[in-house]
Amino acid sequence: MATPEHTPEMNSLDNMTVALYRTGLTIAAVAALIYSIERIIGVQILGVFYLPVFAAGIALASANVHLYDPKFRWLFPVVSWIGFIILAFAYVLKGTTPVATTLADLSLGFFYAGAGMFALKETFCFRIIGLPLVPLFLCGSVFDRLLSTTSTAEPYFLLPAAGLLTWLCVAKWRMPLHFDIGDKSFYSL
Repeated sequence: MATPEHTPEMNSLDNMTVALYRTGLTIAAVAALIYSIERIIGVQILGVFYLPVFAAGIALASANVHLYDPKFRWLFPVVSWIGFIILAFAYVLKGTTPVATTLADLSLGFFYAGAGMFALKETFCFRIIGLPLVPLFLCGSVFDRLLSTTSTAEPYFLLPAAGLLTWLCVAKWRMPLHFDIGDKSFYSL
């Protein structure tokens, strides 16, 4: 998170990790936006590829997040790893049991938790109306997916969250890369 009174000395690794963080957020946001729209209009664009694409975006952002507080810095990648572990079990069981679908939905819940954490983190930097509600929208989407056999409300929960995340990504790409780094002296363990 940037401190306005400080402009850090950026090296190529800093530039790369900030660009990867923003790219990961963008991949996840656009994937969620496309998926929610395709579910509403009934035309498949991402279809079965939504979960791996969204997961890859969140994992990329999680691996490159810049947080000052070491107590929270580990949490973003751990949530992604838990999602990937559950997703691996879902793919191993795919086609053999309905448990695979539930596991895939549960893994999506972990990736949505990661997206929600990013939304809450970025509310400290951006005054985007509704951004703090992203975790609630994503939670509603996952619960509808897990608890409903027809899953009719899921895209209507996902669409506002995806729209807000996409708006966040546009705002992030507009600002200089060094705003994501801030004062490097705060990154001590």
